[in-house]
Amino acid sequence: MGEAGIPVLCYNFMHWGCRVARTSYQVPIRGGALSSQFDMAAWDNSPLEEEVPSVEQTWANLSYFLSRVVPVAEEAGVLLALHPDDPPVANLRGYNRIMNTKEDFARLLATNPSRHNGICLDVSLFGLMGFDVAEAVATFADRIHFVHFRDVVGSRESYTEVFHDQQGLSEHAAMVAAGLEGVPVRPDHVPLLEGEAGGAEGEKATGYVSGRASGYTMLGRLHAVGYLQGLIQGVRRAPAPAAGEQGKEGEAAALVSARTKRDNASKRKQSEGKFAALQRLKEARKEGRKMK
Repeated sequence: MGEAGIPVLCYNFMHWGCRVARTSYQVPIRGGALSSQFDMAAWDNSPLEEEVPSVEQTWANLSYFLSRVVPVAEEAGVLLALHPDDPPVANLRGYNRIMNTKEDFARLLATNPSRHNGICLDVSLFGLMGFDVAEAVATFADRIHFVHFRDVVGSRESYTEVFHDQQGLSEHAAMVAAGLEGVPVRPDHVPLLEGEAGGAEGEKATGYVSGRASGYTMLGRLHAVGYLQGLIQGVRRAPAPAAGEQGKEGEAAALVSARTKRDNASKRKQSEGKFAALQRLKEARKEGRKMK
């Protein structure tokens, strides 16, 4: 990844037996669109296996994983970004899940202090976990390496994914993310707009196959990208608030900006180094073909 110039790896630590879970991929929302929903009351939560790792065993597995992978990521110049559990509940189908509370993410960063051990800030899931998003950005600023924008209505045990402009989570996050200079973002899950074919039917928990509103269709993504780009540009171009009038979002953005600016020069050097390494790799391959 480093040689290819890919600076961030987003991953999750959910048990392979039951990862992202939804009870429907065809919930009607605004404008005839369809979206996905998770409702614990409608979910078959019976255990899939008799013996599974305990919570502490799962943490030990994560600690071992980080101890082996982080040094390689440091050497390669790649940042790891751990995504929250989705849904953010502590147990699903009998499998323990360890990335669904404020304390979990604090423990993650303490488990391995390297900056390369970081977080994917999924706005909706952090909101469902009870985070004030501005506070999360200010707290974890230099360890946030990827941002997922999506919006939901409901609670951690019963929620529906909606358009990015509906609940304000994405707008709120866009304001503070404007200070996360150099951090990649994506709109993540989007509704299936009327007229789109959508995905195939299936059960995500038994094979990572979703349903019609898979979250990755194109028209909803175009809407989300334009909306978020406008929000971020608007925040960046707005005049700075007067002292004492910043509010929580402004304070978080200012703190994030101060923390990230000190890293910008080194990030640029890393990017330039990765680009140069990639060019050398291409040249070496070209020379190898010539010799053959």
